[in-house]
Amino acid sequence: MANSFFEKINYSACNEDSESERKALRLTTEDTILCITGSGARSLDLLIDSPKKIISVDFNITQNYLLAIKIAAYKSLNYTDFKSFIGLENCSSRQEIYKKVEILLSLEAKTYWDKNFDLIEKGILYCGTWELILRTMAKLAFFRRKEIKNLMESHTVAIQQDYWTKHWDNAIWRFFLKIISNRFLWTKIVREPGALLIPKEFDIYEYMRSRMYYMANNHLLRTNHFANLLFYGEYKPDCLLPIHLREENFEIIKNQVDKIEIITDSLLNVLDNQKLVGSVNAYSLSDFSSYADAEMYNEIWGKIVKNTTNEIKFCERFFLVKREPEKLSNLIERNNVLEKQLYDEDLSAIYTFCVGRIKVTV
Repeated sequence: MANSFFEKINYSACNEDSESERKALRLTTEDTILCITGSGARSLDLLIDSPKKIISVDFNITQNYLLAIKIAAYKSLNYTDFKSFIGLENCSSRQEIYKKVEILLSLEAKTYWDKNFDLIEKGILYCGTWELILRTMAKLAFFRRKEIKNLMESHTVAIQQDYWTKHWDNAIWRFFLKIISNRFLWTKIVREPGALLIPKEFDIYEYMRSRMYYMANNHLLRTNHFANLLFYGEYKPDCLLPIHLREENFEIIKNQVDKIEIITDSLLNVLDNQKLVGSVNAYSLSDFSSYADAEMYNEIWGKIVKNTTNEIKFCERFFLVKREPEKLSNLIERNNVLEKQLYDEDLSAIYTFCVGRIKVTV
């Protein structure tokens, strides 16, 4: 696979909590939503509310190939084969299952997956660079296996809080956080271009430590899918799976995947396509500010506002790069109360939110 950040799969599992987008956007059957593809998880999760259409955009074609094969898997498999194929369970017959899936792929996507079949054999759910890092760290933490087990098997938040304070939050944990907060790791090893946009004065380590402390003291880690990825590098049986991976939602998603239109292009170019975005009335922008410098960020929001003919709903996440799009236009109206609620309730805990609407002038 290529080494460029935008030529390889960087995210393959669900690193966000799409319940936040659902609360922010309150999608209906009349809504057309423009969504950043990423791992494809959010585009699939949002189908649970039966929107009219989802336009899933990513500059990285391999992330779109990942979403394409997930869609093909929904369409061609039952839930038992689906969870085995993508990697929720161990499976020795992915090559046979792939024969059912590949016939629904475009020639370009099929060519990619044929060349990278090793990713399918290992399970596409955990094939991203980020997931590989988490799995590697989970293996390196073998000497803390007992502590991880005790923490992650806590049956109440109160028990978890007590264990976190007395046994977990120590020098070893803080050293681990300093490693994953190290800018060198993200710029030179992961080659994450967004790391260069983080303000130099922003203390990544303290931010991550405070947010992990909050998560451990407010969310039950045992059932938290984001915490499972962080501490195990995978989803364990007790985990409440992301929306689109739950068995009870499989048929709902399966019957609606054709509503997703996948586009490989920059967000700027897509927003110039009036025919395409003219019907969009909701935006799920994920953490695009991590990949857009101030000039590009402002240009993107300027085009979103310019395209607005009907009232627009939006939900944007901020990780380490925080922005204030409302300063660009008085038509952008943020819902600070809901933003605070999502900040407190979001299972991934590490994000702040930019949520609201774009008004239409009469």
